[in-house]
Amino acid sequence: MGSTKKLGLLFAAALAMVFIAPAAAQAAAADSPPPATASDSSNVNSLIASDPNAEFVSLEVAEKQYGFDPYAADATESTGPVVTPFYAWWGCDWDAVTDYPHVSSGQASVHGYWVYNSGDCPATATVTVNLQALWCSGMWGCSWYTLATDVATGVYPGSGTGHWATPHSPCATTSVVGWRGSVFVEPTDFWHPYGWTDGTPQNLSCSPPDPS
Repeated sequence: MGSTKKLGLLFAAALAMVFIAPAAAQAAAADSPPPATASDSSNVNSLIASDPNAEFVSLEVAEKQYGFDPYAADATESTGPVVTPFYAWWGCDWDAVTDYPHVSSGQASVHGYWVYNSGDCPATATVTVNLQALWCSGMWGCSWYTLATDVATGVYPGSGTGHWATPHSPCATTSVVGWRGSVFVEPTDFWHPYGWTDGTPQNLSCSPPDPS
């Protein structure tokens, strides 16, 4: 299973699940919302507004000026030794995938989808994709700010039209800013412990509107 697949459960809850029959993995969870990413925050707007010098920045500026590693995994990312036994128990192996963010017609966008690898998996899934830009503040440091979210329901694995979710965000200027996609896959009626998968960051000549 790919190293970018993340656990969406607390460690204690994960240990408890070891004692539940594997059949419980088939319990429906389609009504549960995807968990928040580690970098998302409900009060990020207020944080940006509280620092007039907060700005959307390129990957290089975040690293050199703010000491932030935009390629680092979020705190919720799972590790191989934890994921491997869970995969064997759940019996379905898939990957959540985003392509590189890109600019078209004055908008930034990214595609997110899922890929079937092996095992007894549902035929379809709900795919939720966040389009995120990198912002930094002298007061609060750097974080990935979600500009747009798109959801595709009942989609089959694979890429292409009809298979992916595609959030869009307008460009306010052509200043260079770091962007990425973050995707959550919920196979239909198939409970699982995995959370968000973050795509590879990419600089784009697109700065989003000021959220403050």
